[in-house]
Amino acid sequence: MESLRNKTVLITGGSSGIGKATAIRLAQMGAQVALSARNRDALEQVRKEIHTAGGAALVAPADVTNAEQVRTAVEATVAHFGKLDILLASAGLSMRAYFEGSSLEALERVMRVNFFGTLYATHFALPHIKKTKGSLVAVSSLTGKRGIPSYAVYGASKFAIQGLYEALRLELLKDGVHVGVVSPAFVDTPLRANVLGPNGQPWAVPPPPPFRVWPVEKCVERIIRLIVKRKRQALMPWFTGPLLAIDELCGRVLGDRILLGRFPPES
Repeated sequence: MESLRNKTVLITGGSSGIGKATAIRLAQMGAQVALSARNRDALEQVRKEIHTAGGAALVAPADVTNAEQVRTAVEATVAHFGKLDILLASAGLSMRAYFEGSSLEALERVMRVNFFGTLYATHFALPHIKKTKGSLVAVSSLTGKRGIPSYAVYGASKFAIQGLYEALRLELLKDGVHVGVVSPAFVDTPLRANVLGPNGQPWAVPPPPPFRVWPVEKCVERIIRLIVKRKRQALMPWFTGPLLAIDELCGRVLGDRILLGRFPPES
């Protein structure tokens, strides 16, 4: 896909999981990648992997909950590469616990990382993206399309991303900016082993996913296709769209029964 060659991409959450896998793939396709996350050592390992393969990468550490650090990461990217074509906001934190009984501190942390982390990156990247008529892309979740028990606040953070990006897509049409959201199901990444429980600490034994866990490569494919074709959304798996439509036609009664059975309170 030659359209990505020499494009400059800033990726939050670039040290592992979806962000790391997408960074490596984009670099293989000729893009210039800026990697952002809290762990500088982990970012350096990704940068070395990209450089060893002949790609171009920059390490721009930032805690996405810190607006000033995110601003600095965006500015460092533009200073180094001279432009910014694509923002991929993929930093995220997962929490699986019923709302009742969960600590307020844990609930707020999930919102800060998932929603405000995306908001800050988007806010500071936008002026540069407008100059290149590039892309703003956020990694959301299917929990941002449909309420799921035990994912109340995680889902709320993803619903918030969906709402933000849907509005931005309309606001930025006149500027030629592409705005897209990727909403995957369960993906096989290190995040799966660090799902937070009600006390804000990772589960000692993570609750088993009630549905299929998809390889990260599948998610990367969806992200790349969304960017290249400048699509407004990508769902994974593909048949989620029809299922959501059927759920709506049934008044969500059938979906409610299935989800309550798959995500019981003790999970």
